[in-house]
Amino acid sequence: MVDYKLLPAQQQFLEYGDHDSEIDVSLYQGGFGSGKTFSGSLLGIILALKYPGIRGLVGAQTFTLVRDTTLVSYFEHLENMGLEEGIDYNYLKSENKLVFSNKSEILFRHLEEPEKLKSLNLGFVELEEMSDVPRSTFDMLLGRLRQAKKSDWVNFKYRIFGHTNPQE
Repeated sequence: MVDYKLLPAQQQFLEYGDHDSEIDVSLYQGGFGSGKTFSGSLLGIILALKYPGIRGLVGAQTFTLVRDTTLVSYFEHLENMGLEEGIDYNYLKSENKLVFSNKSEILFRHLEEPEKLKSLNLGFVELEEMSDVPRSTFDMLLGRLRQAKKSDWVNFKYRIFGHTNPQE
C-alpha cells in the first residue's frame, strides 16, 4: 500500500464531519495543483474498499472532464496501491465503471442529462468541478444517496463530496 503525505486540508476532507446527520457533505476548494481531484479520487477508492458492495457515482458536467481528469486520477491511485486490473478491480469501459473484487462499483458519468440518473441507489457521490453543477442536479443526487446499508458497514455515512477551484 502506498503511504501518501497529505496536506492538513486533504486529511480533513477525507474524514467524516463531526455531526449526527446520516449524510456527510464536503467540498474541497483550492487553487490549481492543490490536490483536489487527487483527494476526491482517493476518497472514492477508500470508500469502495472499506464498504464492500458500495455503489458510488463520480460525475461532472461533461464526460470529457470526468475521463480526462478524475478517471486518470483513479487509475493513478490504483496503480500506486499495487492493485492490478482483473485481480482487485476491472474497468468496464463500455459501462464507464470500476468494479472491485469486493463487489463495490464506481460509475463515471456526465451530468448534462441528470434525469438519466434518477433511478440510481448510491452510497456516495463525487462531483468534479462542483461549482459547475446546478443546484437542482445536486439536490437530485443527494436524493440518490439511499443504497441499502450492509450489516458490516461499520460507522457508515452516505457521502456527497466535491472539489472545485475558487470562484471569482
